[in-house]
Amino acid sequence: MPPAARRLILLIIVATLPLFLVLPIKDYVEQIGNYPAAVSCILLLTGAVLFLSDRMAHGHKTARSATLKDALLIGVAQSVATLPGLSRSGSTIAAGMACGLDRKFAVRFSFLMSLPAVFGATLLEVKDTLSAGAGIPDGMLPKYLLGMVIAGVVGYFSIGLVNLLTAKGKFGAFAYYCWGAGALFLVLSLTGFTLVPAA
Repeated sequence: MPPAARRLILLIIVATLPLFLVLPIKDYVEQIGNYPAAVSCILLLTGAVLFLSDRMAHGHKTARSATLKDALLIGVAQSVATLPGLSRSGSTIAAGMACGLDRKFAVRFSFLMSLPAVFGATLLEVKDTLSAGAGIPDGMLPKYLLGMVIAGVVGYFSIGLVNLLTAKGKFGAFAYYCWGAGALFLVLSLTGFTLVPAA
């Protein structure tokens, strides 16, 4: 294995470590999703992160020059992004650029470090499902597998779009969507509007 590849794997491992600090409070973090006003405020924060990311200086660090400290800080951003409404990719890419990573490498590293995070989250969900005594309903396995394939294809093309927008300094365009949606849902939640009919 080339030295650059070994270095990249080490950076990904270090970036994954902060997620273990979230495990003891995972249930509390997930419960934030039950409070629309809180999620709306976090979505507004996501908009700010995306907006500022395009105004950061262009870095030049790659897998060869990025430090373990850089990886750890990006990993902290990923662990904070477990909050409902906070973009994981937006947070990690912005953190990478703040650490001086090259824009394209920041996007690539964000994607690669998501793989162990998503795999681990999936294992935890399977474990919780099995512990609760629930299984896969009859006839649903093919649909689940199809959903995974579709998600993978969409994810692949989404990465290409994010790469393009980041390279052109247009990544912050998503900020306006986050601000608009966050403000709308915040107003609706504060005025007591709900999509669920009252009993």
